[in-house]
Amino acid sequence: MKAYAARARDEDDLRALAGIIGVTTIDAALEHCERFFPGERLGARSLAMLEDIFA
Repeated sequence: MKAYAARARDEDDLRALAGIIGVTTIDAALEHCERFFPGERLGARSLAMLEDIFA
């Protein structure tokens, strides 16, 4: 849900959650999004935030 909301305050939470579950790439993050929210597309802001986190 944090990835889909992509609010400024969510970035630190996303970094922490990624570390906890061992997600180290944007592809892995996108796989988790698809797993829990099948068929729902991430918006441009969400994708930009994930790209920043996993750059």
